[in-house]
Amino acid sequence: MLEFFRRKRRRATPSTESWMGRCIGTATPDELEHAQRLLTDCHVTAPFVEPGEDEYELWRAGKLVPFYLTELLNAGGHFGPEVDTACLAEEPAVDRWEVGVEYPSWEQTVALARFLDVRVRDLAHPDAEPRHHEVRPRLKISGLAILSFEPSAVAAATPAGHGDHPAVWQKGATGPAR
Repeated sequence: MLEFFRRKRRRATPSTESWMGRCIGTATPDELEHAQRLLTDCHVTAPFVEPGEDEYELWRAGKLVPFYLTELLNAGGHFGPEVDTACLAEEPAVDRWEVGVEYPSWEQTVALARFLDVRVRDLAHPDAEPRHHEVRPRLKISGLAILSFEPSAVAAATPAGHGDHPAVWQKGATGPAR
């Protein structure tokens, strides 16, 4: 008796067929170079220290990179509700940060950096920009590098004016005049 095996149609993964909601073949060389720069610049520069104004400004400008959060959490073997608790969040907030649909508050960002023992600047990239993506996944997809947060998520979590958040001032330093 002959058995026939049907070949299952493979679902394409977003990481190989699409980028920023488009076919990779339609990305400009500048867009591909930008993505490559963000992907290769994920590294830890130093252990956690209380952040300063420059790191607060990176956060406020939406420069955090979801891919960096995912990579650092994975590298440390961190997963589950304990991560959310350590980051002063309720589950599934950290999962939503990793796909870029929710932006952590400043306090949550500092708690995440402290938990991972990295500087806040290691969670951000100066070239990162919030971007809207029509096909942004709602859950993490293995192998998909998400490089930006939704602009609406950043706007919901950050102050509109100049950042004079008291938590960023080191002892002895003074903030902007009020």
